[in-house]
Amino acid sequence: MQMPRRSDQMIRDLMLAIRTQAIGMWRYRWVAIAVTWCACAAGWVAVYTLPDIYSANARVFVDTENAIEDFLGDIASPTDVMSEVAVVVREIVSRPNLAEVARNTDLALRALTDEEFEALLTSLQDKIDVSGNREGVYSISFEDPDREKALAVVDALLTAFVEKSLGADRSDSVQAQRFLQDQIDEYAERLTLAEDRLAEFKRANVTLMPDQRGDYFERLQAAEAALLVTDSQLNLAVERRAELQRQIEGEAPVFGIVTGTGQAEGGGFSSAKIQELELQLAELRLQYTDKHPRIGQLLDTIEMLREQEAESRAAQREAGRQSLAQQNPLDLNPVYQNMRIQLSNVEVEIAALRAERGQQQAEVSRLRQSVDQIPQIEAELNRLNRDYDVIKAKHQQLVQQLEIANIGEDVSRSIDGIQFRIIDPPFSPTEPVGPIRPLFLSVVLVFALGVSLGIAFLLNQLNPTFIGSRSVTEALGIPVLASVSLLQSDDQMKRERRGRRLLHASFATLLLSFVLVVSYSSPGSLALRQLLETVS
Repeated sequence: MQMPRRSDQMIRDLMLAIRTQAIGMWRYRWVAIAVTWCACAAGWVAVYTLPDIYSANARVFVDTENAIEDFLGDIASPTDVMSEVAVVVREIVSRPNLAEVARNTDLALRALTDEEFEALLTSLQDKIDVSGNREGVYSISFEDPDREKALAVVDALLTAFVEKSLGADRSDSVQAQRFLQDQIDEYAERLTLAEDRLAEFKRANVTLMPDQRGDYFERLQAAEAALLVTDSQLNLAVERRAELQRQIEGEAPVFGIVTGTGQAEGGGFSSAKIQELELQLAELRLQYTDKHPRIGQLLDTIEMLREQEAESRAAQREAGRQSLAQQNPLDLNPVYQNMRIQLSNVEVEIAALRAERGQQQAEVSRLRQSVDQIPQIEAELNRLNRDYDVIKAKHQQLVQQLEIANIGEDVSRSIDGIQFRIIDPPFSPTEPVGPIRPLFLSVVLVFALGVSLGIAFLLNQLNPTFIGSRSVTEALGIPVLASVSLLQSDDQMKRERRGRRLLHASFATLLLSFVLVVSYSSPGSLALRQLLETVS
């Protein structure tokens, strides 16, 4: 029960305070109404003198679709046209471009100093609005007190927007081609240097280069394996020669027939070996010059085999002639003669295998001695080849990109990459879009009423009054024993009623004036501004 009583008491105290302030402020009602009239008059005149604001705007459609580019696909380099247009949008509202627009449209004449010109550019940046949507429709708008200037500014911005967008498309393509050509020239020089280094390295290490047999370790393994095969063949040939010698020593030349010296013309193994070596020599000459050590070894082996074959045939012919001269051919044994021929062939084969083994042994020794040098040379060769391949691949990639860029440039020359379609040309309504004078006039009225009430409240605080015995007791703490009511005369009451009617008339006139200034805001503003221009 105690809380409701406190709330009621607080409400009563609040109402009493409001009533006390209202009665105190009522004493200054004429001051308040005078302040209201003065503030409204000054504010309404200021609103009327505000210049009219005209809005100009234009809309343009940016068409980036192109049938030829869609058909070419990846052949022509694609360009992000919308990104370029977005950059142009930011560029046309930059201060350098706005300065050019201000000079072309004579807006710069409004600024007499550099500071005023900079302020003018800042104002242009705030008033110009360039916006677009996903469909490619861009809108340019600008507001200015001069309708013709607003139209001129929008037209200049629209022209700059179209020209700079097309120029950006061309200039970016030219810059890209110039950059690619510079990169191609640079990589061409690097490629030439890499080729020269690789060729010089091969000339300096021609005898140590890897061939079709593989790298160093593969060649060493192949040489050792070939040496083992040759050793095996040589051992077999030596054993076959020993067996033939044993058989010949145990065979007597008995009755046989020898019809000529053709049987002494054997040498079939040496001839086959010479043919085999000549085939190897022909294959090596396809890859190396005659200065290659392997080719020199083969030439020496072939020459030695040919000399041995010639000597063998000469010895066989001489032995045949002596045998025919001393003996009767009928006394010769054909089996014996055949074994003699086989022995001669084995001798030739052994000589060839020994020569080949010597060459193979020399090759293995040379490779083993180069165990530290050849791998380093092969590693350096691999590094040079790798650098050359990387530079060559990059050069080819740049050449391909330049060709694509050239095709794209040819396409751009034959067609318009960006097509602009003016949806709405620069247009400005004859009626101004601002300022919103009815709103501003209402704000002035509300502000004037607030100021008048504030002044009355301030005067009441400076010169307070008591409205009853209770307020005296609460303010001064002195009990009031009795109070006497004020009795007004008939003249005082008439003056009081006349004052109230005059106050009501003043307030009504203020409201009527507000209605009139709002109703005739546009023509009244024009007439007042013309009058001020005439007077000035």
